[in-house]
Amino acid sequence: MTQLTKMKQLIYRLQTHQQRKPLVFAAFVVFIGVGFSTAAWWVTSQSAEQTAKTRLESISDQAVSVLHRRMVANEQILRGARALFDSHGGWVSREQWRAYVAGLKLDDNFPGIQGVGFSLRFSAAELKAHTERIRREGYPAYAVRPDWDRPEYTSIIYLEPFWGRNLRAFGFDMTTETVRRDALERARDTGEASLSGRVTLVQETNQDVQPGFLLYIPVYRANKPVNTVQERRDALLGYVYSPYRSRDLLSSLFATSAEEVGIEIFAGREANPENLLYSNMPSGEKNPARYRTRRHIKINGTDWSMQFSGTPAFESIARPVLPLMILLGGSLASLVFAYGSLVLSRTRDQATQIAQEMTNQFIRSEGRLHAVLDSAADGILTVDVRGRIETLNRSAEHIFGISTAVIAGHPLTDLIEELDIARIWALLEHRGSTKGVNRSARLDALGKRATGDAFPVSVSLSEMEVDNELRFSLIVRDVTDAKYAESILRLRERVIESSSNGIVIVVATLKGLPVMYVNPAFEQITGYSSSEAIGRNCSFLQGEDRDQPGLDELREAIAKRQPATVLLRNYRKRGDLFWNELTISPVFDEQGEVTHFVGIQNDVTDRMIALETLERRTHRLNAVFTLSPDGFVAVDGRGRVSDVNPAFLHMTGLESEQVINAPIEELDHLLQDRCDPTQPYASLLVPEEHGDIVLPPGQERRAGVRHTLKLAQPRERILQWSLQSERSKDGDRVVYFRDVTRETEIDRLKSEFLSTAAHELRTPLASIFGFSELLVKRKYDEERRQDMVGTINRQAGILIRLVNELLDLARIEARAGKDFRFTHQALAPIIHNTLNGLMVGADERRVLVNIPDYEINVKVDAEKLSQAISNVLTNAYKYSPNGGPIELDVIEECSHETERVGVRVTDHGIG
Repeated sequence: MTQLTKMKQLIYRLQTHQQRKPLVFAAFVVFIGVGFSTAAWWVTSQSAEQTAKTRLESISDQAVSVLHRRMVANEQILRGARALFDSHGGWVSREQWRAYVAGLKLDDNFPGIQGVGFSLRFSAAELKAHTERIRREGYPAYAVRPDWDRPEYTSIIYLEPFWGRNLRAFGFDMTTETVRRDALERARDTGEASLSGRVTLVQETNQDVQPGFLLYIPVYRANKPVNTVQERRDALLGYVYSPYRSRDLLSSLFATSAEEVGIEIFAGREANPENLLYSNMPSGEKNPARYRTRRHIKINGTDWSMQFSGTPAFESIARPVLPLMILLGGSLASLVFAYGSLVLSRTRDQATQIAQEMTNQFIRSEGRLHAVLDSAADGILTVDVRGRIETLNRSAEHIFGISTAVIAGHPLTDLIEELDIARIWALLEHRGSTKGVNRSARLDALGKRATGDAFPVSVSLSEMEVDNELRFSLIVRDVTDAKYAESILRLRERVIESSSNGIVIVVATLKGLPVMYVNPAFEQITGYSSSEAIGRNCSFLQGEDRDQPGLDELREAIAKRQPATVLLRNYRKRGDLFWNELTISPVFDEQGEVTHFVGIQNDVTDRMIALETLERRTHRLNAVFTLSPDGFVAVDGRGRVSDVNPAFLHMTGLESEQVINAPIEELDHLLQDRCDPTQPYASLLVPEEHGDIVLPPGQERRAGVRHTLKLAQPRERILQWSLQSERSKDGDRVVYFRDVTRETEIDRLKSEFLSTAAHELRTPLASIFGFSELLVKRKYDEERRQDMVGTINRQAGILIRLVNELLDLARIEARAGKDFRFTHQALAPIIHNTLNGLMVGADERRVLVNIPDYEINVKVDAEKLSQAISNVLTNAYKYSPNGGPIELDVIEECSHETERVGVRVTDHGIG
């Protein structure tokens, strides 16, 4: 029984050993497989780790090199600016500076530079003269900022381009801020370029505020020694400099690296957040990147710290799945080999499940990708290396009007005719980024729709590798609307440029309202070029002529942000005056704030000259019309009296209220009522169909023909009236009235005088003729003969006196009084001398003289007046044969118009 039991135990141990042997072998296989898999995983992981670090170091070195090259290029710009001062004898004008910076084409060749400027150094004693000089250049609002006393100033006086943000820096003293001052003093003492630390530029507004920095190079006065620090300080003229907004500058440098590497740049050697200049990572995000590196660089005397970290895209490349797959695959193979068919079966099931899951994940991922591509606003195409189309997203199908199923496999030239495979390679080689992976290029081309219509497109071309095969992706944007909008803008620009009116645009948000644009017509009208006007206030066009009502009206409209039209006296560049009819209009932004004013200039000099000429002529005509002794009546095209002059009212005794706006018929009745009813009346009325002022049918009133009216009221007058010779366009006519009462009376007196003179001449001539005939035909004794000769002699004397008087009268009339010798003298002595010469001794005739006691002075020809008084007195003696009394009175007449004096002789003879 014992032996049997021992045998059973042995058999049991053998069976147990046989059962354990496969487990030991399997454990051994698993141990060896896992060990080799782990070793392979460690080696490949270390290799990938080293590759990632090497790539990050390479990208970092490349970024540092790019930054160095750009800053060296920026430094060369300022060295060229300093050379400009040296080549012009130590000073550069504003025009020369503007031309230099314009030639650099900063926007095209040096993106990120805000401008190139010059800051002038001067002492406190020179501040006032400096400010007045800049203001005389056309910048009346210029002032050095900040406004507090200091022994030395530096002020930005040149900064191009001189518009937009840069206008805020005009007049700023950079030495008043610590960071800027440190860089300026370092540049001054070393004579080399000096970069400032982080600052906030004065160009910044309330929107998109960026950190900034500045680069300075000193400019020294010509022919001054600059060998020592002190000599350089004494010779300093100023600084040429450039301001930079850090994100605008640095983002353009590191655009190609942004997808793989996060870059942070700090001013100084420490990575302090307050010194951050640039970061391409989202704001506030802490990068947990595994791969990091740092660079300390020195640029123009200033330390910068650059920190590089791998992005998720970089991490995915730096952490390949191959090592993990080796580890897992080796371990899995060991287990499969150890566990045999059962494990293999189970593993196959698991692999199938994993494959299915991976397939499902791939399908879901591909679906998400297609959803993104189909929702993109731009068309996206993929093209193979033969230039044949593989796929289009929905936007591309919509843009070209064709589906992927129809166009797939067709050459790309069916959609973009000029873009074949040769052109693609050429663009990537010559216009793409640095040669290597993910080269890209941009171009503008013409697309072709399925209908055959051509349209403009913007294409972004890049290469990619899919399943170890090269592909090309194209992002296509339909720019038809953009091109149309651009053409509209160009058309508007051409309209503005070709306008005959001057157009000027000023910035309302900046102090002093500086000009930012003028068109060619402005240059032609004013004589100032655009470069001379931009940046200045328009007040330079008024010169010193600031006392103008239009300027007050203009300032009020600008203050109230309202449109206005004013008339200003402006002066061209050469100094001559021109009249400017200026219309301004405000431009509002989305918030309703005024950002600009647009001014339209119209040179109305010729019109103003014509108006002034017309005004002077009108004043003269009004003076003639008002002061003329002749009467004028203006009649409009409706037959109503539109105006009369004072002389007409004085002649007729009418009031202006009676005749102004009255029909011509009413004026005619008023005149007829004042005329002598015993005399014929020349009416002013006409039939309307004749359109002229003539008498009714059967009587004629031609223009220019004079007609006579004899007034009885308000006093007896004789008037002549006539029409103007031409009718105006509006049918207005003028009736001319002349008072001929005096002329008519003179004509009457002249006729009576001639009749009397003939009678007076006949009497002595008859005596002379009769007595001389008797002497011829008969003989008389000597006494009788002497008596007859004496009679002839006396009558001849009378005749001579009469003839002399007639000659005097004729000479006075013929020479219009030019023989008179008028002088101011007393009247009484003239009368007394005349009486003394006329009266003879023992003459019984007496003249009773009545002269006022006070002295009366008159302006007369004493000789002619004495002769006239003598003739009248002689006539009085002649017709007072019985010695009747003769009276001589001096009479005076005063009125509001004049003061007159008369001499009256009265006799009581036969008349």
